[in-house]
Amino acid sequence: MKIYDITAAISENLPIFGGGKRPEIKDLLELEKGDACNFSAVTLTTHTGTHIDTPLHFIKGGDGNDTISLDHFYGKAKVFTIKTDKHITADDLKPLDIEEGDIVLINTGQSKYMSAGEFKEDFIAFTKEAAEYLVSKKIKTIGIDYLSIDPYNEPGYPAHMTLLGNNIAAIEGVVLTDVPDGEYILSALPLKFPKGNGSPVRAVLIKMC
Repeated sequence: MKIYDITAAISENLPIFGGGKRPEIKDLLELEKGDACNFSAVTLTTHTGTHIDTPLHFIKGGDGNDTISLDHFYGKAKVFTIKTDKHITADDLKPLDIEEGDIVLINTGQSKYMSAGEFKEDFIAFTKEAAEYLVSKKIKTIGIDYLSIDPYNEPGYPAHMTLLGNNIAAIEGVVLTDVPDGEYILSALPLKFPKGNGSPVRAVLIKMC
């Protein structure tokens, strides 16, 4: 068995989506200061780093962290590489072996930017037509290797509205640098916030040898 950690570290090198809040980690107790233990407080948004989007992120009355089926974030996943410098289209997806019920993770080569510090506005994301194609394939979840499935400042957020509106969850900011294309078991379970619209996750891919 091989485990691939596909999670971006929450650190000063983490890019923050435009308008977002940088995470803060504060030590409340420290062994080096004579306290009984190390104990910290963490402040971060629900869409920090490698994170999931639930339908409630954009869809009124949609499932949140505490109501969405966890099989969106645990189970058979397929990793595909798409080499492009433009937004992903339906034609980019059609040659891929995408089946009903799949968790699909797309590697566009952007994982290096998940530890680059500065936010990259011209990242690669999905067109509305690509999102509609994924809906037609009846997948469970879509993942991409930067911070949004929609292009930056895309009016109306069509990829989010199309996918989340059809109860397809998203995993954004996965780090796929050293992950070969293929089939895996994904674990990327969200924190159980009541009515949560998303959550940072510790995402891993497991390959059974």
